[in-house]
Amino acid sequence: MKKTCVFCCAAIFVCFALLTGMSYGADKVTKLEFASYLPATEDVSLTLQEWCKEVEKRTNGRVTVTYHPGGTLVSMPQTYEAVTNGIADLGFSAFGYTPGRFPMMELLDLPTGLKTSLLAVKLTQDYVNRFKPKELQDVKVLWFTATTPALLHTKKPIKKLEDLKGMKIRTVGGPMVELVKDLGAVPVVIPTVDTYDAAAKGVIDGTYSAWPGLTVFKWGEVLPFTVENTLTAPASIQFVVMNKEKWNSLPPDIQQIMDKLSEEYAVKTAQTWERMSAESVNALKAMKHTISPLSRAEDERWFKAIAPVYDTYVKEKTAKGLPASEAYKFVQDWVKKNQK
Repeated sequence: MKKTCVFCCAAIFVCFALLTGMSYGADKVTKLEFASYLPATEDVSLTLQEWCKEVEKRTNGRVTVTYHPGGTLVSMPQTYEAVTNGIADLGFSAFGYTPGRFPMMELLDLPTGLKTSLLAVKLTQDYVNRFKPKELQDVKVLWFTATTPALLHTKKPIKKLEDLKGMKIRTVGGPMVELVKDLGAVPVVIPTVDTYDAAAKGVIDGTYSAWPGLTVFKWGEVLPFTVENTLTAPASIQFVVMNKEKWNSLPPDIQQIMDKLSEEYAVKTAQTWERMSAESVNALKAMKHTISPLSRAEDERWFKAIAPVYDTYVKEKTAKGLPASEAYKFVQDWVKKNQK
């Protein structure tokens, strides 16, 4: 009888501990720190902040996200590594800001001829699903986004390839340096924050940029001409990633919620880029900004001129054991199939 009572008491204690433990787990709040280089009031930044609030809402407060804009937590080039090391739980940045770090993703930062942000995002998703780049395996990728195509904005009008000869064109580095050279121009690697002054002082004659750069950073004031070089206009592929250990610590139901949100915001962030670009074009036209589309024949001349960039990519990455040739063909075939 005494043994039975002891057993019953022990069983009750275990049940109580499990129940209280479950209650504690349900009430526990996970706090996440989100690093972004974007200014707090920039539209994509506002979309990211909306995502943070939506995470808290859909998890009923079980997850809260503190957003750190403007590089206040970590700088732009260090964002990815900061997430892998746990300095930040979440991070938003672009692959192109750390040349050489993402050899497979590097291909998608070269011109594809795609005309919209959403198409670039879909290509990136399909590409990653197909090749599963090892360079992304140390984080949880939440979603990708992409700028609208980065056109060429200059101090003087550009009508043909020969007009670029000797012009100093700003780029962020990486393969775009060789691309600018192949177009006959002189590449100048300058950070985003220094571009306005560089153009105003004549250090550069132009820059590659998506449309919003001309209004958000006011580059349109010092670069009044834009050439629509569609086939040689790259999109900057951006990412939202999460520390893998932190992700694995989340309960399965919260992971499902965040995966669903990521699908939604991959589209929503791309739509934000599209809206920003349309608004920028309208604002620039009101400022009498000159926009000159290349003819199809001239556009193809430019694309032919940058062919060595792709050849170099395939050669160098193949030598490192990467499926570069297959990746390049995948991108070409995808664009042909999906570009309207």
